Amino acid sequence: MAAPTVIKVVSCAEAPFMLNGWKHHMGFLVSQIRKWTAKPEQLYPLFVAKLKVLGDSLFDIYTGKLDPGQVAAELRTTLQGFHVFEKEAYSRWIDSSSQLFWQLSISDGSEWTMRHGDAEEFYIHIHPARHGLHTERLKANQLRTALATLILANMRGEQPSMPLLNHVRQDFLGLSRVTKPMAREIFTLMNGMAKIADVPH
Repeated sequence: MAAPTVIKVVSCAEAPFMLNGWKHHMGFLVSQIRKWTAKPEQLYPLFVAKLKVLGDSLFDIYTGKLDPGQVAAELRTTLQGFHVFEKEAYSRWIDSSSQLFWQLSISDGSEWTMRHGDAEEFYIHIHPARHGLHTERLKANQLRTALATLILANMRGEQPSMPLLNHVRQDFLGLSRVTKPMAREIFTLMNGMAKIADVPH
């Protein structure tokens, strides 16, 4: 039996902060859209592989204007003020919560959930708080479909369409086909992100 595929998540913030930009930072996603729409179609499978870090459930994404470095810097300042930035102190601080996480606010009013990181170097895991300011809840498979369809359409120099969307879902993402009513939310998400990224859609 083949071993399960291990999906490596790379932080879009500097250590020790682990921030999965694909799931939790809209600005990072927009930068990826701009980057990948300019690449040749031969690299499309590599882009699709990167989307695996989105998983298949709901998640919260930060839609504010602060970049990952600014978010991490503000959280670092707060943690240092609490004397819990260093690894051992941070670990004790998280363990002191009955829910094993704390939430901190930063300058734009957004709230960030602080947890234990899974890696030695990235010991501070952060993501936007579910009901916080500048937080939007997304469905992973809808976002995967929207991003994968938008990127392939741009690589091919064509408009996103229902046939292309279902081609992407079936042949690249391993998902079932969708009808037009079901695809409406996906196209709304796709068009919104394309507009922010200023790419054809």
